[in-house]
Amino acid sequence: NDRMLNIFDEVSFWSPEVPLLAFPEPTPLFYEHGAWGTKTRRDRLKVLSSLASYHIPGNDQKNKTPVIITSVRAVMTRTLPLRDFLKANHTLTLGQVIQPDKLQRRWLKIGYQPANMVLEPGIFSHRGGILDIWVPSDAFPIRIEFFGDEIETIRQFDPASQRTLKSINKLVITPAREVLAGKADELVYSEDDISEFHLPIIHQTPTNIIDYLPNNSLIIIDELNSIEVVADEIEEQSTQTRNQSINEGAISPEFPVPYLTWSEIFDQIQTYPRIDLGFSSEDT
Repeated sequence: NDRMLNIFDEVSFWSPEVPLLAFPEPTPLFYEHGAWGTKTRRDRLKVLSSLASYHIPGNDQKNKTPVIITSVRAVMTRTLPLRDFLKANHTLTLGQVIQPDKLQRRWLKIGYQPANMVLEPGIFSHRGGILDIWVPSDAFPIRIEFFGDEIETIRQFDPASQRTLKSINKLVITPAREVLAGKADELVYSEDDISEFHLPIIHQTPTNIIDYLPNNSLIIIDELNSIEVVADEIEEQSTQTRNQSINEGAISPEFPVPYLTWSEIFDQIQTYPRIDLGFSSEDT
Protein backbone atom coordinates (compact mmCIF):
# COMPACT_ATOMS: atom_id res chain seq x y z
CA ASN A 1 0.00 0.00 0.00
CA ASP A 2 2.88 2.41 0.78
CA ARG A 3 4.43 1.62 -2.60
CA MET A 4 1.08 2.40 -4.24
CA LEU A 5 0.94 5.80 -2.56
CA ASN A 6 4.53 6.59 -3.56
CA ILE A 7 3.86 5.74 -7.21
CA PHE A 8 0.68 7.80 -7.10
CA ASP A 9 2.66 10.85 -5.91
CA GLU A 10 5.37 10.31 -8.52
CA VAL A 11 2.94 10.01 -11.43
CA SER A 12 1.03 13.06 -10.16
CA PHE A 13 4.24 15.08 -10.17
CA TRP A 14 5.70 13.95 -13.48
CA SER A 15 2.43 13.70 -15.43
CA PRO A 16 -0.02 16.19 -13.89
CA GLU A 17 -2.20 16.08 -17.01
CA VAL A 18 -3.01 12.38 -16.55
CA PRO A 19 -6.37 11.56 -14.87
CA LEU A 20 -5.10 9.56 -11.91
CA LEU A 21 -7.10 7.40 -9.49
CA ALA A 22 -6.03 5.30 -6.51
CA PHE A 23 -7.82 2.06 -5.64
CA PRO A 24 -6.95 1.44 -1.98
CA GLU A 25 -7.12 -1.73 0.07
CA PRO A 26 -9.50 -1.95 3.06
CA THR A 27 -8.01 -1.46 6.52
CA PRO A 28 -9.41 -4.69 8.06
CA LEU A 29 -7.57 -7.86 7.13
CA PHE A 30 -9.47 -10.64 5.40
CA TYR A 31 -11.93 -12.30 7.83
CA GLU A 32 -11.67 -9.35 10.26
CA HIS A 33 -15.07 -7.86 11.11
CA GLY A 34 -14.04 -4.21 10.95
CA ALA A 35 -15.38 -1.07 9.31
CA TRP A 36 -13.98 0.24 6.04
CA GLY A 37 -13.00 3.90 6.26
CA THR A 38 -15.12 6.55 4.54
CA LYS A 39 -12.22 7.67 2.32
CA THR A 40 -11.40 4.07 1.38
CA ARG A 41 -15.01 3.46 0.37
CA ARG A 42 -15.16 6.68 -1.62
CA ASP A 43 -11.88 6.16 -3.47
CA ARG A 44 -12.72 2.58 -4.38
CA LEU A 45 -16.23 3.49 -5.57
CA LYS A 46 -14.85 6.35 -7.64
CA VAL A 47 -12.65 3.87 -9.50
CA LEU A 48 -15.43 1.30 -9.92
CA SER A 49 -17.83 4.00 -11.20
CA SER A 50 -15.25 5.21 -13.70
CA LEU A 51 -14.62 1.70 -15.03
CA ALA A 52 -18.29 0.66 -14.99
CA SER A 53 -19.12 3.55 -17.32
CA TYR A 54 -17.17 1.81 -20.10
CA HIS A 55 -19.63 -1.11 -19.94
CA ILE A 56 -22.79 0.96 -20.45
CA PRO A 57 -24.00 0.52 -24.06
CA GLY A 58 -24.02 3.77 -25.98
CA ASN A 59 -22.14 5.68 -23.29
CA ASP A 60 -19.88 8.25 -24.94
CA GLN A 61 -16.50 8.30 -23.20
CA LYS A 62 -15.35 11.87 -23.82
CA ASN A 63 -12.98 12.10 -20.87
CA LYS A 64 -9.36 11.02 -21.00
CA THR A 65 -8.77 7.41 -20.00
CA PRO A 66 -7.72 7.24 -16.35
CA VAL A 67 -4.62 5.63 -14.91
CA ILE A 68 -5.48 3.54 -11.86
CA ILE A 69 -2.85 2.65 -9.27
CA THR A 70 -3.52 -0.07 -6.76
CA SER A 71 -1.94 -2.68 -4.48
CA VAL A 72 -2.01 -6.46 -4.59
CA ARG A 73 -4.34 -6.79 -1.56
CA ALA A 74 -6.74 -4.27 -3.10
CA VAL A 75 -6.83 -6.37 -6.26
CA MET A 76 -7.35 -9.54 -4.23
CA THR A 77 -10.28 -8.03 -2.31
CA ARG A 78 -13.67 -9.10 -3.62
CA THR A 79 -16.07 -6.37 -4.66
CA LEU A 80 -19.59 -5.85 -5.95
CA PRO A 81 -20.11 -7.82 -9.19
CA LEU A 82 -20.13 -5.57 -12.25
CA ARG A 83 -23.61 -6.76 -13.27
CA ASP A 84 -25.04 -5.76 -9.88
CA PHE A 85 -23.21 -2.43 -10.00
CA LEU A 86 -24.66 -1.58 -13.41
CA LYS A 87 -28.13 -2.76 -12.39
CA ALA A 88 -28.05 -0.48 -9.33
CA ASN A 89 -27.16 2.58 -11.45
CA HIS A 90 -30.00 4.90 -12.38
CA THR A 91 -30.19 8.25 -14.13
CA LEU A 92 -32.31 11.27 -13.18
CA THR A 93 -33.10 14.01 -15.69
CA LEU A 94 -34.87 17.35 -15.69
CA GLY A 95 -38.60 16.95 -16.15
CA GLN A 96 -38.59 13.29 -15.11
CA VAL A 97 -41.62 12.20 -13.11
CA ILE A 98 -40.78 10.00 -10.15
CA GLN A 99 -41.98 9.86 -6.55
CA PRO A 100 -39.38 11.15 -4.04
CA ASP A 101 -40.33 8.39 -1.60
CA LYS A 102 -39.62 5.77 -4.25
CA LEU A 103 -36.20 7.30 -4.86
CA GLN A 104 -35.34 7.25 -1.17
CA ARG A 105 -36.27 3.59 -0.83
CA ARG A 106 -34.09 2.80 -3.83
CA TRP A 107 -31.15 4.74 -2.39
CA LEU A 108 -31.36 2.85 0.88
CA LYS A 109 -31.06 -0.44 -1.00
CA ILE A 110 -27.87 0.65 -2.81
CA GLY A 111 -26.01 1.78 0.28
CA TYR A 112 -26.99 5.41 0.95
CA GLN A 113 -27.79 6.54 4.49
CA PRO A 114 -30.41 9.19 5.45
CA ALA A 115 -29.38 12.25 7.47
CA ASN A 116 -30.61 15.75 8.32
CA MET A 117 -27.90 17.33 6.15
CA VAL A 118 -25.63 15.99 3.44
CA LEU A 119 -22.09 16.65 4.62
CA GLU A 120 -20.24 13.62 3.24
CA PRO A 121 -20.49 11.13 0.35
CA GLY A 122 -22.99 8.28 0.61
CA ILE A 123 -25.61 10.39 2.41
CA PHE A 124 -29.01 11.77 1.36
CA SER A 125 -31.55 14.04 3.03
CA HIS A 126 -35.19 14.97 2.44
CA ARG A 127 -36.79 18.32 3.21
CA GLY A 128 -40.20 19.06 1.73
CA GLY A 129 -39.87 19.00 -2.04
CA ILE A 130 -36.07 18.81 -1.95
CA LEU A 131 -33.79 15.76 -2.04
CA ASP A 132 -30.06 16.16 -1.46
CA ILE A 133 -27.65 13.33 -2.27
CA TRP A 134 -23.89 12.94 -2.45
CA VAL A 135 -22.79 10.30 -4.96
CA PRO A 136 -19.39 8.93 -3.78
CA SER A 137 -17.75 9.35 -7.17
CA ASP A 138 -18.71 13.06 -7.38
CA ALA A 139 -16.74 15.95 -5.92
CA PHE A 140 -19.86 17.75 -4.62
CA PRO A 141 -23.39 16.81 -3.53
CA ILE A 142 -26.49 17.39 -5.65
CA ARG A 143 -29.79 19.07 -4.78
CA ILE A 144 -32.92 17.87 -6.59
CA GLU A 145 -36.03 20.06 -6.36
CA PHE A 146 -39.44 18.63 -7.16
CA PHE A 147 -42.70 20.19 -8.30
CA GLY A 148 -45.05 17.47 -7.16
CA ASP A 149 -43.44 14.32 -8.57
CA GLU A 150 -41.63 16.13 -11.38
CA ILE A 151 -37.92 17.00 -11.15
CA GLU A 152 -37.79 20.76 -11.59
CA THR A 153 -34.10 21.49 -11.01
CA ILE A 154 -30.86 19.54 -10.44
CA ARG A 155 -28.04 21.58 -8.94
CA GLN A 156 -24.57 20.90 -7.63
CA PHE A 157 -23.93 22.72 -4.34
CA ASP A 158 -21.24 23.44 -1.78
CA PRO A 159 -21.99 21.45 1.40
CA ALA A 160 -20.32 24.08 3.62
CA SER A 161 -22.08 27.20 2.30
CA GLN A 162 -25.12 25.44 0.75
CA ARG A 163 -24.65 27.69 -2.29
CA THR A 164 -25.33 26.45 -5.80
CA LEU A 165 -22.21 25.78 -7.85
CA LYS A 166 -23.88 24.91 -11.16
CA SER A 167 -27.07 23.53 -12.65
CA ILE A 168 -27.03 20.21 -14.51
CA ASN A 169 -29.52 18.38 -16.72
CA LYS A 170 -28.72 14.80 -15.78
CA LEU A 171 -27.50 12.94 -12.71
CA VAL A 172 -26.21 9.36 -12.58
CA ILE A 173 -26.70 7.71 -9.18
CA THR A 174 -24.20 4.91 -8.52
CA PRO A 175 -24.00 2.57 -5.48
CA ALA A 176 -22.70 4.05 -2.24
CA ARG A 177 -21.30 0.74 -0.95
CA GLU A 178 -19.62 -2.30 -2.42
CA VAL A 179 -22.17 -4.45 -0.61
CA LEU A 180 -25.82 -3.77 -1.42
CA ALA A 181 -28.32 -3.91 1.42
CA GLY A 182 -31.10 -4.68 -1.02
CA LYS A 183 -29.43 -7.99 -1.83
CA ALA A 184 -29.72 -9.09 1.82
CA ASP A 185 -33.51 -9.37 1.80
CA GLU A 186 -33.49 -13.15 1.50
CA LEU A 187 -30.76 -13.58 4.14
CA VAL A 188 -30.83 -13.49 7.92
CA TYR A 189 -29.15 -10.08 8.00
CA SER A 190 -31.08 -6.84 8.30
CA GLU A 191 -30.11 -3.91 6.11
CA ASP A 192 -28.75 -2.07 9.16
CA ASP A 193 -26.44 -4.92 10.18
CA ILE A 194 -24.61 -5.69 6.95
CA SER A 195 -21.17 -4.36 6.11
CA GLU A 196 -18.39 -5.13 3.65
CA PHE A 197 -17.57 -8.10 5.88
CA HIS A 198 -20.72 -9.77 4.51
CA LEU A 199 -19.88 -9.02 0.87
CA PRO A 200 -18.85 -12.58 -0.11
CA ILE A 201 -22.04 -13.93 1.49
CA ILE A 202 -24.45 -11.50 -0.16
CA HIS A 203 -22.65 -11.27 -3.52
CA GLN A 204 -21.63 -14.84 -4.23
CA THR A 205 -19.88 -14.26 -7.58
CA PRO A 206 -16.13 -13.78 -6.88
CA THR A 207 -15.37 -10.40 -8.44
CA ASN A 208 -12.46 -7.97 -8.22
CA ILE A 209 -11.41 -4.75 -9.94
CA ILE A 210 -9.99 -6.62 -12.94
CA ASP A 211 -13.51 -7.74 -13.85
CA TYR A 212 -14.39 -4.05 -14.32
CA LEU A 213 -11.58 -3.30 -16.79
CA PRO A 214 -12.46 -2.56 -20.42
CA ASN A 215 -11.14 -5.17 -22.86
CA ASN A 216 -8.38 -2.93 -24.22
CA SER A 217 -6.93 -2.00 -20.83
CA LEU A 218 -3.16 -2.11 -20.34
CA ILE A 219 -1.96 -3.66 -17.08
CA ILE A 220 1.43 -2.54 -15.76
CA ILE A 221 2.91 -4.71 -13.02
CA ASP A 222 5.62 -3.36 -10.73
CA GLU A 223 7.96 -6.29 -9.98
CA LEU A 224 5.90 -9.39 -10.66
CA ASN A 225 7.97 -11.65 -8.40
CA SER A 226 7.58 -9.32 -5.42
CA ILE A 227 3.83 -9.08 -5.95
CA GLU A 228 3.54 -12.87 -6.12
CA VAL A 229 5.48 -13.21 -2.85
CA VAL A 230 3.27 -10.63 -1.11
CA ALA A 231 0.10 -12.30 -2.40
CA ASP A 232 1.28 -15.68 -1.09
CA GLU A 233 2.01 -14.11 2.31
CA ILE A 234 -1.45 -12.53 2.41
CA GLU A 235 -3.09 -15.87 1.54
CA GLU A 236 -1.10 -17.68 4.25
CA GLN A 237 -1.97 -15.06 6.87
CA SER A 238 -5.62 -15.11 5.80
CA THR A 239 -5.81 -18.89 6.13
CA GLN A 240 -4.48 -18.64 9.68
CA THR A 241 -7.01 -15.90 10.50
CA ARG A 242 -9.82 -17.97 9.02
CA ASN A 243 -8.93 -21.06 11.07
CA GLN A 244 -8.68 -18.98 14.23
CA SER A 245 -12.03 -17.27 13.53
CA ILE A 246 -13.72 -20.64 12.95
CA ASN A 247 -12.27 -22.03 16.19
CA GLU A 248 -13.51 -18.95 18.09
CA GLY A 249 -16.96 -19.19 16.50
CA ALA A 250 -16.63 -15.80 14.80
CA ILE A 251 -17.39 -17.31 11.39
CA SER A 252 -18.81 -20.63 10.24
CA PRO A 253 -16.72 -23.22 8.37
CA GLU A 254 -18.90 -22.46 5.31
CA PHE A 255 -17.95 -18.76 5.27
CA PRO A 256 -16.89 -17.96 1.67
CA VAL A 257 -13.38 -16.79 0.86
CA PRO A 258 -13.43 -12.95 0.73
CA TYR A 259 -10.58 -12.66 -1.75
CA LEU A 260 -9.25 -14.02 -5.03
CA THR A 261 -6.03 -16.01 -4.92
CA TRP A 262 -2.94 -14.97 -6.85
CA SER A 263 -3.37 -17.88 -9.27
CA GLU A 264 -6.91 -16.67 -10.05
CA ILE A 265 -5.68 -13.10 -10.54
CA PHE A 266 -2.79 -14.21 -12.75
CA ASP A 267 -5.25 -16.08 -14.97
CA GLN A 268 -7.31 -12.88 -15.22
CA ILE A 269 -4.45 -10.66 -16.31
CA GLN A 270 -3.37 -13.08 -19.04
CA THR A 271 -6.25 -11.82 -21.18
CA TYR A 272 -4.95 -8.21 -21.20
CA PRO A 273 -1.91 -6.57 -22.77
CA ARG A 274 0.68 -6.30 -20.02
CA ILE A 275 3.97 -4.63 -19.16
CA ASP A 276 6.11 -6.09 -16.36
CA LEU A 277 8.50 -3.68 -14.66
CA GLY A 278 11.53 -4.92 -12.74
CA PHE A 279 12.89 -8.44 -12.67
CA SER A 280 10.77 -11.41 -13.65
CA SER A 281 11.19 -15.11 -13.10
CA GLU A 282 12.48 -15.42 -16.68
CA ASP A 283 15.30 -13.00 -15.89
CA THR A 284 16.47 -15.06 -12.92
